[in-house]
Amino acid sequence: MNAPFIIMRPGSYKSLPHAARLACPQRGQALVFALFTSVLVILALFAMFSMGGQTVEKIKLQNTADAAVYSAAQAEARDYNFSAYTNRAMIANQVGVAQFVGLTSWFRNLSSFTNNNDSANFGRSVLYELMMKIWSGGMLKPLYTTVYKGIGAVAGIFDEGKLGSTFMKGAITLLDGLIRVYSESQRIYHYSTALTVAQTLGVFDTLGQALDNMLGVTLFNGPLAILDGGGSIIKANDEKVRLTSSSAFYLGYHYYKWFGFTEFKNPNLDSGGDGDNAERFAQVTTDSLDDFSRDRSTKPAWGFAFFYAPPLTFVDPTVFIPYTSGPLFLPVIHRGGTELKVTNDAGTGAPAGTGGGTGATGVDCHGNPVSSSSTPLVVNYHNELPTASYTGCDGDTGTVQKGDAAHPAGAYAFNANQWVDTRCFGTTPPAGCPTTTRTRTPASPANGDAHPGGPGSKSKRSWTALDASSFAGIDIFWISILGIPIPLPIPFVPPWIPVAHGAAQSGKQLSRPDVLSGSNNFGHDASNSYGDSLSSWTTKISAAMQQEKGAGTSLTLSPNTFGGLTQYMDVKDIAADNLTGPPLVIEIEKDVSDMLKGPGVGQFATDNGAPVRKLDSKGKMRSLSKAQVYFSRPTSGSGITGLDWFKRTIGSEGATELGSLYNPYWQARLVPNSFIEQYISMEIQRAGLL
Repeated sequence: MNAPFIIMRPGSYKSLPHAARLACPQRGQALVFALFTSVLVILALFAMFSMGGQTVEKIKLQNTADAAVYSAAQAEARDYNFSAYTNRAMIANQVGVAQFVGLTSWFRNLSSFTNNNDSANFGRSVLYELMMKIWSGGMLKPLYTTVYKGIGAVAGIFDEGKLGSTFMKGAITLLDGLIRVYSESQRIYHYSTALTVAQTLGVFDTLGQALDNMLGVTLFNGPLAILDGGGSIIKANDEKVRLTSSSAFYLGYHYYKWFGFTEFKNPNLDSGGDGDNAERFAQVTTDSLDDFSRDRSTKPAWGFAFFYAPPLTFVDPTVFIPYTSGPLFLPVIHRGGTELKVTNDAGTGAPAGTGGGTGATGVDCHGNPVSSSSTPLVVNYHNELPTASYTGCDGDTGTVQKGDAAHPAGAYAFNANQWVDTRCFGTTPPAGCPTTTRTRTPASPANGDAHPGGPGSKSKRSWTALDASSFAGIDIFWISILGIPIPLPIPFVPPWIPVAHGAAQSGKQLSRPDVLSGSNNFGHDASNSYGDSLSSWTTKISAAMQQEKGAGTSLTLSPNTFGGLTQYMDVKDIAADNLTGPPLVIEIEKDVSDMLKGPGVGQFATDNGAPVRKLDSKGKMRSLSKAQVYFSRPTSGSGITGLDWFKRTIGSEGATELGSLYNPYWQARLVPNSFIEQYISMEIQRAGLL
């Protein structure tokens, strides 16, 4: 049954009973609440959108700052590592030059022996030939003679002016040229790194835009835009981001510290070069020499008891065949080495001190110019050697011609204010030698033991090499007693008879005969220079004969331009730990007007808030970041395969290696900004100053 349908007139609702009114529900009251709530929700969403957008912008801005400052620090680390690699390359090439000079000297000594091309060398031209020909016995002499003549044909091409010397000259000049290229490339790369850092940080773009705005022209963003080079990490991340004006102060201070952290050192100056450590580069170079360059004497070397012996040492066991008289054993005793010279500025090669040789000008043990006597220091008796009035240096040499029982004739060296028999410096000194002789480490200038490469050193632009040989002999002579053949060994000569000598030099052309003086060799005093060839009783006669001739023409094509040690890059204060380089701080900014805005308009519009800079009345969002270069040698303890290649071989594995530009272990890292840096940045931004 259908309910009755009631038709009501306007205004009649109030007159209905309460029950009737309940039967007709109210409509439209929730709409007002919904509209009010929607406005709040929309405002919240717009605010969240705006805050979220600013948060994203802040994260991107900080990432941009971190990427830019890290990339700049990485460029600086590469600069330090480039210097380290090129320093190593220069040292390797110096070792190569020293080896080529040594080989040339060694071949010339070999040629002198095998070709018997020095009539003044009576040991080879007279005595050795007599030893070989006095008896016709022995079956190996013809073979031996053939072999050493063949060797002589090869060795002879290295004589002065021959093809082998020309080849050595070309090779050494190439190495010297590469050394100069490496040296200059360090300078170019170093200053280019400063430019790279500026490009990485967009400095030219920022400063150029500011200058263009001041001048009212389009210069730095026009024709000079090439300076920026498109290498800005900041631009690559966000075209709207720039360095703040404060960064100019940060960067200027960083460049000041960065250019002062390293410097170009010149090992050939007495001041303004290596400073108080003039021997640093030279010491690393000489410590890197191979055994052949360092000492190629016939003491144990390269695993052989007689390095120079085969095939020049003659052994013929066939003389033990009865009545086959002849030489049994003719040992060739050889000494030689290659030295880095410390000379005066003119490079004349005069010896240190006033008594070591000839020449008008020399350098003393401190590298200071001194006058040299016109003739070598030679006296009749030991007591005639100058003592209290002597102004020379340790290592200066003198010759006593007659001598007495206490001081026999021979060579003497000035040591600790006294003249000492040079035999006292050998491995087996004779009786009567002083208890202390020339302590080299540490050097003590106060008692006359200054290192030749210490403070005050002069030019180290020449390598010289000297080789000298002598020989001895044993003959077997057969006699018959009651028909029984008996071999008699007959020693022929003592081992000081000269048979050969050779020398060579490269770099600065030094004068003769002082070029082969032992008193101005870096790291070696006169008593042990050139493999002891000058002081050993077995070879000093032969070495003296070569000294009189000098070392020949320099094996460097342009000795006044190339040769020897050259400038190199290293940390300035080598006494410091140098484990970290100067830190780099940057600050970047972005106009809030360039950031993403909320979608609201009118009453729903939301603005990105930030402190306003008074200079241009624009709100800026800023980020601060900091990075530094640090030195750390990888260790095998990290568990990473392959790092064993880099582990220390000297000292303990856990020891800390101090920073230098000899090892390429420089790296970059981000570091926290200090409280002062953060405070200054916030105060400048809050005040709207820059």
